[in-house]
Amino acid sequence: MAVQDKSVSFPLVFLQPVADVHHVWTALSLHISPIDEDGSALLSRLFNEFNLHDALGGLTCIIPVRDPAVFAPEFAHPIPKGQITLRVPVEHCVDPGKIDALDWLYSRGFSIIADGLPAQGAAMFPFVESIALDASVGRLPDAVQWLHRLRGPHLAENIGDAIQFDRCRAEGFRWFAGDYALHPDSRLSQKNSISRARLLKLLGLVARDADAGELESLLKQDPALSYQLFKLVSSAAFGFSAHITNFTQAINLLGRRQLQRWLQLLLYARFPGDESANPLLPRAAARAAMMESMAQRVDCTREELDRAFITGMFSLLDILLGMPLQDIIEPLKLPVDIVNALTTRTGRLGKLLDVVERSEYGRIPLRHADLEAAGLDARVYCECLLEAFGWATRVSTEA
Repeated sequence: MAVQDKSVSFPLVFLQPVADVHHVWTALSLHISPIDEDGSALLSRLFNEFNLHDALGGLTCIIPVRDPAVFAPEFAHPIPKGQITLRVPVEHCVDPGKIDALDWLYSRGFSIIADGLPAQGAAMFPFVESIALDASVGRLPDAVQWLHRLRGPHLAENIGDAIQFDRCRAEGFRWFAGDYALHPDSRLSQKNSISRARLLKLLGLVARDADAGELESLLKQDPALSYQLFKLVSSAAFGFSAHITNFTQAINLLGRRQLQRWLQLLLYARFPGDESANPLLPRAAARAAMMESMAQRVDCTREELDRAFITGMFSLLDILLGMPLQDIIEPLKLPVDIVNALTTRTGRLGKLLDVVERSEYGRIPLRHADLEAAGLDARVYCECLLEAFGWATRVSTEA
């Protein structure tokens, strides 16, 4: 079990997904609590010791910088130009006293995004290409001139639902962050419900170790599911390079454990004809991977690791399908510890799931006491977070 080192104060680290207009992750926004005035030392550690670069998987990393004059991280390996975007208070982006510091950072390959709107008549520095705004404060109409004047992409944060997402997109924002994925358009919750019902049936067959013929028979009833299965099996996100030519081959090569995991992921996948990706897919993937990673740190058995993964993956099914979670999971005959974790957040898996939900920035605050109750500390939690997002970023970009 992970032991908390009381002598070392490690901050709480959060990664907030930033998606494009098609709900594909394009950036990760880094948040730290407590906020460090400088932030350089911790950022250097996250890249040099914790492999934050791997978690990004090529995505942009948005980092808040309170004072650009004292921000000077040191990286053990070169960071691609433009991969790190510094989110700087807008007053610094128009202050002549800060132009040299910002110009120096820009010359080192950092992109600059202004946090907020400048005062009337102010002129933004030429290397500031984007703005970030809080969609919940109602100043979107005031931003229109800047959205067209600057190249972008511009970031809208704290988007609460699908309607607000559409409004921000219409205004000209192209990067989006918030809980909108957890409050989808109710009409979309029912879309493809027949296909997902078959998926749940497939999961039940796998759980009772049905033979390959039964699985293949059910898969052949649904072209959409067949397409998604072959697409995901062939995806580099899962490290599988062989060409899949039939269902039996896929089932035999994957093995039941991996098949079960991919079927879980397919519940959230995009279906043929969908214009955009399902925003719940990478979130569910991150939850599942983080549950498994944390379970490893608290010495769970292999069977418990599988149950931790399932718990994370199924924790968003009620939102996906638009129906009570209890009604969804009851036919699956899941183990009691998974059911308790999903419905009451109790037991070891329930405590881990509570940490996962609190780790989603902008929702219920995560405290060191929550980590300690789950047998973790802030450093181990950070390792698990980055491991989970490393997989989820690949899932998002390839799904």
